[in-house]
Amino acid sequence: MRDNVVLAGNLKFLALGDIMQLLGANSSTGILRLISRYATEPGFIYFENGNPTNASCGNKLGLEAVYSLFGWTDGEFEFSKEKISSQRVITKSRMGIILEGLKMVDDGQIKKVGPNALNNPESASNDADAIPVVKGPLVDYMYVADEEDFFDGEYIVEEGKHGSWIWVILEGVVEIVRETPQGSLPIVRLGDGSFIGSLASFLIQGHIRTATAIAIGNVQLGVLDSQRLAQEFARLTPELRGFLLSIDKRLKQLNERAIEFRQGKTKPNDFVESKKPVVVQGAKEENIYVVREGVASVIRHEEYGRVPLVQLYKGDYFGNIPFLDLGHEPEYASVMAPSDFKVRKVDAGRLREEYNQLSTTFKNFVDNVATSVNVSTKVVCNYQKKFSSKR
Repeated sequence: MRDNVVLAGNLKFLALGDIMQLLGANSSTGILRLISRYATEPGFIYFENGNPTNASCGNKLGLEAVYSLFGWTDGEFEFSKEKISSQRVITKSRMGIILEGLKMVDDGQIKKVGPNALNNPESASNDADAIPVVKGPLVDYMYVADEEDFFDGEYIVEEGKHGSWIWVILEGVVEIVRETPQGSLPIVRLGDGSFIGSLASFLIQGHIRTATAIAIGNVQLGVLDSQRLAQEFARLTPELRGFLLSIDKRLKQLNERAIEFRQGKTKPNDFVESKKPVVVQGAKEENIYVVREGVASVIRHEEYGRVPLVQLYKGDYFGNIPFLDLGHEPEYASVMAPSDFKVRKVDAGRLREEYNQLSTTFKNFVDNVATSVNVSTKVVCNYQKKFSSKR
C-alpha cells in the first residue's frame, strides 16, 4: 500500500455510496481508485473537501462516470490523500449524487458489474430496501460516556415515550420508523457513526420521542454526554442556535409528510396556492435568509409533479447553505411564499465561521441531521409517487 493511501477495502464490504458518505463526513481531499476483475479499466473519482469534483471510467467522464461506478458490486477500492489538480466538472452535491446513483441502480439504468450481474439482478423489494443506510464519520470517543448493546429487533427508543438520551452507532444498523394506522412506516436506516436522537433531546426536559428506533441485527451504541452537548449548544449565538433548530424542524416535518402521503392526506396545490417563487429550483442563489413574517413552502419539482416538503415559519432559515447538504433549495427545491412574506438576509460567512468552531462530535451530529433530511426527502418523494399513483 502506498504511503498516501488512507482507506482501502472491498466493494462487497463497503459500497460506493458508503465510501462517499465516509469521505464526505471527513471532508477528505484526494483520489478514490476502484478496480474490478469484471471491468476492463479502473475507475477514478476526485474529491475536494469531501465532494466529488471529477471522475473517469473508461470513456465515461464526470458525473456519468460516477454513476456508472455505482453498478460495481465486486472489486477493490483505495483512497489516497493528495492534492487535486483535476478540473472541477461536477457541481451536483455529494448526497444528491448518492441518492440519484442508488435510484438509477434500483431502476435498472446502470449496468451491474460483478459475478452475478446478469443472472441475478438486484432490485428494491420493499420500502425499507429502497432506503439507503446513512453513515457518519469516524466516532469521536471524547463525548462517549458509556456503551450499550441491543439485539436484532430490539427497540432502542419508542415513539411517544419520554427520553433525553442521544446515542452514536458504534457498530450495526438501526431503522427509524413511524407508526401509522396502516402499520409501521420506515423513514431512514442509520449505520456506523450516525446518531440516534435530535436537538430537542437535550433542549427540552421530558422530551417525547417522535419516532421508534429498532436494531437491525446486533447493534452497539455509544451513549453521548448529553449535558456536555447541551452546554455547547447554549454557548452558541442566537443566530446559529436558531439555524440549527430550523434544520431539526425540517427533519421532523419530512417524517410527518411521509405519513401524510401514505394516508393520502397531502394536497400539493395547498402548499403553492397564492404563492410565488422566492427561490427557484435549479437557479443560482448565493444567500441565506431567515423568515421575519409569513409562511413559505419548500417544494421539489419532479417529472410526476410537485412534491411539498416542508413549511417555513417565522425564525426558520432557507437559501444556499454551502457547509451543509440538505438536498433542498436552491439545487433541488423551490421556496414559494405569499406577497406579504418578509425575510432578513443572514451573514453566511459569520454563520459558517461559528459552525466550523463546533466540537467534532457536535458538528458530526448536525451533519448527520442534514444527511437524514436529504435521505428523508427521497423517502417522501418515493411515497408521493407511489401512493398518489394508486388514487
